[in-house]
Amino acid sequence: MGALDDVLLPVFVGQHWLVTTQDVLDHGGSFGDIHRRLRAGRWERVDRSVFHLVGAPTEWATGVLAPVLSAGPPAMASHHAAAALHGIPGFGRGTPELSIPRGTEHRRQDLRVHTSSDLDRCDRVVIDGVPTTDISRTILDLSRRSSDKRVLRAMEWARRTDRASWSNLIATLARHARRGRPGIQRMRRVISEHAHRDEITDSDFELLVLSLMREVGLPEPELHLRVLDGGRFVAEVDLGYPHLKIAIELDGRIHLDEDVRERDLPRQNDLVLLGWTVLRFTWKRFTERPDLVVAEIRAAIRTAGSLSA
Repeated sequence: MGALDDVLLPVFVGQHWLVTTQDVLDHGGSFGDIHRRLRAGRWERVDRSVFHLVGAPTEWATGVLAPVLSAGPPAMASHHAAAALHGIPGFGRGTPELSIPRGTEHRRQDLRVHTSSDLDRCDRVVIDGVPTTDISRTILDLSRRSSDKRVLRAMEWARRTDRASWSNLIATLARHARRGRPGIQRMRRVISEHAHRDEITDSDFELLVLSLMREVGLPEPELHLRVLDGGRFVAEVDLGYPHLKIAIELDGRIHLDEDVRERDLPRQNDLVLLGWTVLRFTWKRFTERPDLVVAEIRAAIRTAGSLSA
């Protein structure tokens, strides 16, 4: 082997016996070096600008990593391939599957390629040398076509093995929620139905409601909105539209305490006297009738808009 082969050996070992054109250039090689090794039968091209060392092992992960390397950052293994890499039970190794940013292309008949407009909202993890979507994003992607029962099993496994928590899953849901985003509705429904009340913090509740509002296309509210009357602090509301004077309060666990309720009432009265519309939603109402939560927020926005017109 030449000097170039020596310096590339650790790269091959770390990438399932694959190197890219960029790897070669970064280690002092040239396009001519690549062509000579291909002609000599020492390397074989397995994807665009990706080469495999002939005679070295070819594993399932090799087939997943090759198109990810070819597509380049921020491409990642995703969906069922990511589930298999994470080790989520019930998702075996199958066709290599990856996500790439919308606006880029990478097509091969033996691949499943998803274009994504929100790949930048996903944390990148490396599993067995393969850049992969993080566990919570992977579960969201699985929610596109998997049943509620299968998604719940994936969530329970992730929580049981300390790979994710309800808070992690809810934060991912809120980051990715938008109208028409595949998987959002199922993931929210499964979380709402199965996240026991004593495991959901008030902040989690806020993010779940925010994700629902984004999912149905409601205007984006401000989170933890501070309301002032001149220089006097009146209240901090969970979600709100200051220009419409609409406050949305979410009554989680802490609001069951009598002292907290006593503090809430004068604050709510202050808001009403200043012309604010105050909507209050409990966990029970949100989980059992999310459609009514949406309808009431829409009605408040419509009424406030007509009054200010």
